[in-house]
Amino acid sequence: MSVPQSPQRPLVLKFGGTVLGEEGGVERAAAFVARERVARPGAGVVVVVSALGSTTDLLFEEASERFGKDEAGVAGHVQAGEEHAVRRMVAALEALGVPVQACSPECLGLVTSGSLLDGDPESLNSSSLEAELYPAGGGPAVVVTPGFVGRDRLGRPSLLGRGGSDLTALFIAHHLDACDCLLVKDVDGIHESDPNATQGGAPARLDELGFGDLEAYGGGVLQAKAARFAARHRRSFALGSAERPGLRTRVR
Repeated sequence: MSVPQSPQRPLVLKFGGTVLGEEGGVERAAAFVARERVARPGAGVVVVVSALGSTTDLLFEEASERFGKDEAGVAGHVQAGEEHAVRRMVAALEALGVPVQACSPECLGLVTSGSLLDGDPESLNSSSLEAELYPAGGGPAVVVTPGFVGRDRLGRPSLLGRGGSDLTALFIAHHLDACDCLLVKDVDGIHESDPNATQGGAPARLDELGFGDLEAYGGGVLQAKAARFAARHRRSFALGSAERPGLRTRVR
């Protein structure tokens, strides 16, 4: 009697807001997801999305005027940016014929502690996410979920701080024991210094980076809390662009 094989460990892909906010950015990101899915047969794919372009800044301005110091109100208003990005990505993947499901903050079940605007992730609903990734009677699927957002223990909307989609992706990758986690941004990796602030020649890009050096070098492109989480849990990941896959920085 044959023994059923366990599903392959999932892949986590996170797309930054600058990448998605470019003209045709969502469609290019969806095509990248489709290619990665084909390259890893048997693996489900979690796609973590940020709000497009400057949407988060605009929503924070609106929320400040409307809700003042009501952190739950602000967080709930700002989350609309990620919710819109999820819908856009799901539609783009469906247009490519990719089996895809949207995962709401409630489905993800990411529980936070601390400030509602700069919280820390505590837990998530791994079993629900895995059920969406590996549906009974079907092949592995793609699940699109919002980055940056969660709920506190009282069920109130919460955020993980600016750049928090990095932390969402790494947190999911850690709890699902993902085969890999790629943070897709508008840069081709982590550099020795900010390439946009350097006079003269561009600073060297780092092919590999150890966890101990992550905070020192990754601050310009990676949320500090995400860097600390990856180092604490030894969660390997790559950071780079979708267009130049050979120039990513691998952190381990």
